[in-house]
Amino acid sequence: MKKIIFSTSLLFFWVKGAVEIDNRFVKTNLSNTILGFIPAGKDEQNIPLKNISGSMLSSKYNVKAIIIGLFIISLGFSSIGESFIGGLFWLIIGIGIAGSGIQTILSIEKSGTPYYISVPFFEKAKVQELNQYIHTALAEDTDKTDLNLFFDKKNQ
Repeated sequence: MKKIIFSTSLLFFWVKGAVEIDNRFVKTNLSNTILGFIPAGKDEQNIPLKNISGSMLSSKYNVKAIIIGLFIISLGFSSIGESFIGGLFWLIIGIGIAGSGIQTILSIEKSGTPYYISVPFFEKAKVQELNQYIHTALAEDTDKTDLNLFFDKKNQ
């Protein structure tokens, strides 16, 4: 059994999600939030490997969030002269919003319907590892039902 724990938000890195993969299921446990940081329950799913046809990893760039973040960053730089703390606050918020515009998305195809897991760009390595575990579990599940492979192993 493999378990990957990752952050689901850039600004609020303490909001975590987890995915477990065993030889029968992909179990997701993601936090639901209001405004990206107020906890509002969990989204838990148990997806049987038999229902998964594949998984895909992609990067998404939300241009609107990046532009808004850059605008708030420029607002922060312009207000640093008046109030250092206020300017620093706006800089941090702007960097967080602009950074959240860059996401890595894992799409799990379950029974013909995609199930998306979005994470910030700094969690890309964990999601790539998760994608590889899903592919390995799918290959092992397919090998269990392949009679030609079974008889080839038996003859050796």
